[in-house]
Amino acid sequence: MHWALEQLLVGRADRQTIAKYATGADRMLGILLMLSAALLGLALTQPLLTAGGFMALAGEYSLLELIKALFLSGRGAMALIIALFVIVFPVVLLSLAFDVWYKFELGGDKFERKSARLRALGRLVLPVFALIPIALYLAGREADVILHGAGLYLVASFALLKIATARMQPLTRAVRFVDAEET
Repeated sequence: MHWALEQLLVGRADRQTIAKYATGADRMLGILLMLSAALLGLALTQPLLTAGGFMALAGEYSLLELIKALFLSGRGAMALIIALFVIVFPVVLLSLAFDVWYKFELGGDKFERKSARLRALGRLVLPVFALIPIALYLAGREADVILHGAGLYLVASFALLKIATARMQPLTRAVRFVDAEET
């Protein structure tokens, strides 16, 4: 395998991480996380909807612009809820997944803490993921709202994030099982 691809899949060769010991299709989880992050970036910056009076908004909005417009129009609570579920939650989960996958060594205390936190937050992806298409559908039903492709980017980002975190859970459990067998 080419050294650059190996570095992308495994990370640093001197670290004992999950990425180094993953086999088969699980070796691609790092790339899946990167793809999820890229899709999230596109979802935040590309046009999400065109509104013509929906919630006192008129024009074309990306997700970031929509949050800003809602905040400036006096709907700060709604803007914060959207920002929390669509920006903060996935960014925290992605960074935590990257750390568990590439950064923390298997035998360290940080690995145990971060993988436990990843399992807990990974369980929340599905409810948040289910809310996004419902919210987009309800917004699209309004007569003066036209949805754009950024909604698909957002849904795809959450789907890939859920797949990656779900596949990482058995790998982290296997590490704990091997540790228990050795002691």
